[in-house]
Amino acid sequence: MNPARLWPRSLGGRTVAVLLAAVILVHLGSMVVYRESAVDAANTAQVIQLAERLASTAQAIAGRPTAERDETAHYLSSAGLSLHWSERPLVDVARDGDAGLGALRDRLSVLMPGASKSGIRIGYADRQPARNAHAILGSLQIEDGTFVNFRVPLLADAAPMLHAALLSTSLMAGGIAVVAMLLMRTLVAPLGALAKAADAIGRGPGVRVAERGPDEVRHVAQAFNGMQSRIGRLIADRTQALAAVSHDLRTPITRLRLRAGFIADPDVQTAMDADLDEMEAMIDATLAYLRGDIEPEQPRATDLAALLATLVDDAVDAGRPARFTGPRHLDLPLRQLAVKRAFANLIDNALTYGSIARVTLRDASTSVVVQIDDDGPGIPNDDLERVFAPFERLDGSRNRRTGGVGLGLSIVRQAIGREGGTVTLSNRVDGGLRAEVVIPRRPHAAADAVHEIPRATAPQWVP
Repeated sequence: MNPARLWPRSLGGRTVAVLLAAVILVHLGSMVVYRESAVDAANTAQVIQLAERLASTAQAIAGRPTAERDETAHYLSSAGLSLHWSERPLVDVARDGDAGLGALRDRLSVLMPGASKSGIRIGYADRQPARNAHAILGSLQIEDGTFVNFRVPLLADAAPMLHAALLSTSLMAGGIAVVAMLLMRTLVAPLGALAKAADAIGRGPGVRVAERGPDEVRHVAQAFNGMQSRIGRLIADRTQALAAVSHDLRTPITRLRLRAGFIADPDVQTAMDADLDEMEAMIDATLAYLRGDIEPEQPRATDLAALLATLVDDAVDAGRPARFTGPRHLDLPLRQLAVKRAFANLIDNALTYGSIARVTLRDASTSVVVQIDDDGPGIPNDDLERVFAPFERLDGSRNRRTGGVGLGLSIVRQAIGREGGTVTLSNRVDGGLRAEVVIPRRPHAAADAVHEIPRATAPQWVP
């Protein structure tokens, strides 16, 4: 498993993860420090208590007759301290090699001024390594050279405290996670609305982002709304100017067509009519492309199967080879006129450049797929994306002699993009070009936005 996949991708998820990691590390670190300090404090208290008990016991035994000393030692024993008197020590030598035992002997000698280091012998009762020992056995030499022997258990390990620390850390982390998610939801929600609004640009009517949240997020929303308004005005002004120019061009074209009718030479007249037809086609295509930016057609229930079948039937009636394969009916909310224009362009391209149009409609679980295949020469792989650019024509298979002005595929991508779909071109293995349109079954991006902004004044189209 790649550890990078465990790192959240959203801003809220990363913030919560960082907060939880910081809380857990700080809490566990504090518990480790507390544990060490608690163990040290417990050890110090035990050593002080042991020194006091040994000092009082040695003083009491030294004043008793020899026959009563061992009985007195047993009488002074307790559950945590077993005492015994003997003339010889139970611990033969001091375990100087063990740092823990040496430190304990040094502390006992400091706490009992009457005892010397040489008079205190300490070892492990079960003669095990320190990590496995359970009790300490010691011998304290008193004034007459005899010994008070003692056995004391090791301080209990404080490791169980870590279990409580883990439980408290888990509860604390859970509480912080809930609070952090609620907090991040209020912070990230405006950013989510901003992302949806940005995605909706160019797919339909403009949307306005609610200007709420922290100052930084509110300022971003205000800047975005201002930018969107400026872009809308810029597009409206540009479209108005181009529409006016395109409309004004129709008048001289009409006059030229009338004058061409008086030319005696039929070849010259035919050539002039062809040029005028090409100019009108360019104007019509330009206007159709620009209308897609400003005419707010709303989605409505559309039988996509019937629409495609009608386009194929029209091509067949015109004597052009076309075939449709798919279900009899397939309803989908679409901008009907724009989608019909897009598929008409794709089918016309297949018939013009590929001799035949085979249209296939397939209903997937989450999307609808339309494939249009032809038997033409295809397009070089490096140009499969470039042909979608406005006024882009390819030499060879796509040129002006075929009547194209380079806007057909741009109109297709524009219309399908507003439905949240994609258009891709690919060269088929057995020859020919395939245009594939994928339209998802989901609400349109524009419908997810907060609310619509006031539209810029749209130019009035004159046919």
